[in-house]
Amino acid sequence: MVDFTLTPRDEELVNLAREDAAISRKYARYYDQHHELLEPVELPEAKERPDPYALLQEDATGTSGPVVTQSLLHLEYPDVRLRRDSNRFLGTKIIAYAGTAEQVERFGHLLLSIAITEPGAGSDPRAMVGSARYDEAADEWVLNGEKIYCSGFGEAAGAVVMLRGAPDEHGVRPFYSFVVEKGSPGLQVIGQVDKMGMRAWDTADFVLQDCRVPSVNKLNADFKRTLMVFNGSRAMVTAFGLKTARNMLEMVHDNLLKDGNAIDYGRGRNGRSAVHDRVIALEAWHDATKLLILHAKWSEQKQGVTDEGTMVEAAMAKAMGGMAARRITQECMDLLGPLALMEEFLAEKWFRDARIFDIFEGAGEINRLIIARWLLDYSSKDLN
Repeated sequence: MVDFTLTPRDEELVNLAREDAAISRKYARYYDQHHELLEPVELPEAKERPDPYALLQEDATGTSGPVVTQSLLHLEYPDVRLRRDSNRFLGTKIIAYAGTAEQVERFGHLLLSIAITEPGAGSDPRAMVGSARYDEAADEWVLNGEKIYCSGFGEAAGAVVMLRGAPDEHGVRPFYSFVVEKGSPGLQVIGQVDKMGMRAWDTADFVLQDCRVPSVNKLNADFKRTLMVFNGSRAMVTAFGLKTARNMLEMVHDNLLKDGNAIDYGRGRNGRSAVHDRVIALEAWHDATKLLILHAKWSEQKQGVTDEGTMVEAAMAKAMGGMAARRITQECMDLLGPLALMEEFLAEKWFRDARIFDIFEGAGEINRLIIARWLLDYSSKDLN
């Protein structure tokens, strides 16, 4: 039988993360309204508080494991981070598993985002037009293209950029990945994207125009190997989205309690109101998604981020989690009525924020394709 009981150490770290989220919430509306500002590396309140992520990284003894416990902390993800979350820099993670010893030494300490999406090539990287050409005389790669919606790029030292090479003898353009540091000749940063939700989330665009990088900047990572990084990040982003949905559920509960209309879970369905039934159904979806997240991270902890089983588990969590975040927040807006639109509360912000979670780290359709291919034993050519 599976035991879902948290260890005492788990509970200690989760409580720290929950307290951090409560402390930093007072900044949520400010950064939503002043989205031209990036969230600070550290809020003033962080100086006197231990960092649960750092404590876990230093010593995972007594926890459910470093990967699983990190997901428990992410299930408490705040509206505004008390301190920088370096784990969200996916380019840095790619260096760790795909870089040579020289590349790890040269780039492994840098905060690097990942740059895949192009105008007209979002969920379909095979439609990318960005190109990479090798200049043998200079032993450099010449990069051209435009990359958009790069999470963390404003704060990062650069990005791991995916581009396509010249066609081979079969006319197929291979995928290549490069480390492009800020300050490289030909790299033009366009700036932050103005968004409907997650407005203070660092999301930047940039252009590569005959950008030259040394050959050592080319990683041994093709399309599949580069995208392996999402096996670990999909469930974590889902956890973030689920926390946004839970904020809405807690606001609904608080409103019901204030009106003397708290839910009695012991009563049968015929003894409950339609509102109570709707809330219970949303809570069930929340809890099912949470279990998928934890199972995906358990699989990653057991089998590694590059394992196919981990990939499918992460896709399941993300496919369900994106829908859950959107539906829960939307129905809670309905249940809250006029309260949901009042600026003194954060409900409408959470509603706007939640829209992205079906797109982050691969849209829902992409994750459902991953699951279907695995179930039917199809390749991407058979089912796309």
